[in-house]
Amino acid sequence: MLSQFSMLSLIACILYAIVAAFSAAAAKTANKTGQQAWHFKVWCLIAFFFVVLILSRLLGLEEMLRDHLRDILEGYGLSSNRRAIQGPIIAVAISLFGAAAMMAVYWVSKRISGRRNIALAVAIGACGVMLATISMRTISLHAFDRLLYGALKLNWVGDIGASLVVLIVAASYNRIVRGAMVRRR
Repeated sequence: MLSQFSMLSLIACILYAIVAAFSAAAAKTANKTGQQAWHFKVWCLIAFFFVVLILSRLLGLEEMLRDHLRDILEGYGLSSNRRAIQGPIIAVAISLFGAAAMMAVYWVSKRISGRRNIALAVAIGACGVMLATISMRTISLHAFDRLLYGALKLNWVGDIGASLVVLIVAASYNRIVRGAMVRRR
């Protein structure tokens, strides 16, 4: 089954596995050092999220969903008008993700302080970017593809960039928490 995947998909799976491992390590550190309970839970969810991304890539779930959406359009005779349908759907999706991002940034800026909490908030935000990227790839049956896969490679920026942000934040979280524990002794 792996022979049908591109090298980039396999590299993405490896990156997701590394991110999942670092997130699991952050969860372990949070639990072991007595951090707030939600830190452990969220790091576990992030690790699980990246494991699901690996499975999605390996099983081709995103492509199957996109094909299913194409079949639905064709079944209703809407495939010839897909650009007229996709434009508003993509605009609504981008608006919803943008609004959610702005609300999250506002909420975080008002309620969360401390390097550990902010690091975790950044990781959650990066997962949101990943979800937005996946959503755009899924609903963009053609019209938005030029932005996702064209010269700007927004697909790579969203996917690889968000993964690397989570990886860096998980490593930083471990360093922050362990450093704080060493200073307390």
